[in-house]
Amino acid sequence: MECPSNGGMLYHEVQESKLCAVHCVNTVLQGPFFSEFDLAALASDLDRKERQMMLEGGHDFAPEESHNVSLDGDFSIQVWSYTVFSFSFRVYVFRLSLETETRIR
Repeated sequence: MECPSNGGMLYHEVQESKLCAVHCVNTVLQGPFFSEFDLAALASDLDRKERQMMLEGGHDFAPEESHNVSLDGDFSIQVWSYTVFSFSFRVYVFRLSLETETRIR
């Protein structure tokens, strides 16, 4: 992880690989709080909890592959949300109607 490159006024990490979620979380939190290994552990924990809920709900569907992290390092919004929530931030999802999207373009 890179240290602040502008005299410490604003924390910014240089992009490495496809670790956008890691860099985004650390930029929002203004420090090197999470690594790709931290987010991968959170993704694994979320996968475990999701499988458990599916089995408890009587569903056979218990995928072995992760839906919270891809093999090339992309993380789900759930992982991102969990990291910033641990710092008392909230993530709000906004959905635009097709009419609104058309007017924006």
